[in-house]
Amino acid sequence: RSSYSCCYFVLPCCFFDFHGKYSRRQSKKTQYREYLDFVAQVGFVCGFHVCLIGKNRTYPRTECALIDKQVTQYINNRQTCAVVTCDRRVGFKHKDQSDGVCKEAGSELPENETDTAGTIWMPGFQPREKVEQIRNCASLPQDFVDDVVLNVANLLLNATPPKSSSNMRGGNMNTWNQGESLSLKEVAEHLNKETLKRLKSEYGGLQTLLKNNHQVFEVLNGRVHIRDWRKEKPSRKTKPEVKRRLSAEAFKTRLCWFFIHHPDGCSLPSESCPYAHGTEELR
Repeated sequence: RSSYSCCYFVLPCCFFDFHGKYSRRQSKKTQYREYLDFVAQVGFVCGFHVCLIGKNRTYPRTECALIDKQVTQYINNRQTCAVVTCDRRVGFKHKDQSDGVCKEAGSELPENETDTAGTIWMPGFQPREKVEQIRNCASLPQDFVDDVVLNVANLLLNATPPKSSSNMRGGNMNTWNQGESLSLKEVAEHLNKETLKRLKSEYGGLQTLLKNNHQVFEVLNGRVHIRDWRKEKPSRKTKPEVKRRLSAEAFKTRLCWFFIHHPDGCSLPSESCPYAHGTEELR
């Protein structure tokens, strides 16, 4: 909408619409394909010949005011923010005051209007922060994360009743308690409101936090399980003997959660566990 002589270049990467994150509408397309089509559609509506480059206009300069009204309506129709949708007249008011954006001579915005163009054309517009906040649970305090992990693990462990001695035949019965699986909803219902409120401010919330703690949990089809490292498949990649020895001896940089917290200890012996059974094993 800047001027008739304006051209533009877009490198489509982050999925954003006019007023926030882009919402998918066509599940049959990949997310990126759909977004590329949307970016092209914006160019067509704004009156450009589009080959992913807005190179020149599809209409003569004399139709600038008419096309600008169509563009304004297009933008307003995509508004998802209630603050913005409450007053659709602002975009047209701008053209009444400025005699249209497109003038035969000097079609660029005056300097005093450049900084406020976003406010005049799109009230309520919120640009991304200069430094985008990381909200994938990675920046949560470690003591908070540890507390949630311990609470969820205890919930899963206590969901399984103790095995009776009649089920143990000749001592061959596996007594390592893997606990029960629960849905994410069931787990959330057992967390306090303050914890849930804090998690909801993060993308993915509880599920993301549990998946981040890959050592302890496995989240499959919306259900949370305690990970049994005995069932983990070894890497298919063949390593030279030296590298295999190094990976077994030198790369235990984190303590084993199960060795410290699980009532039955770790399901693996120290030499097989990828995590340290005690600080003396840390490298």
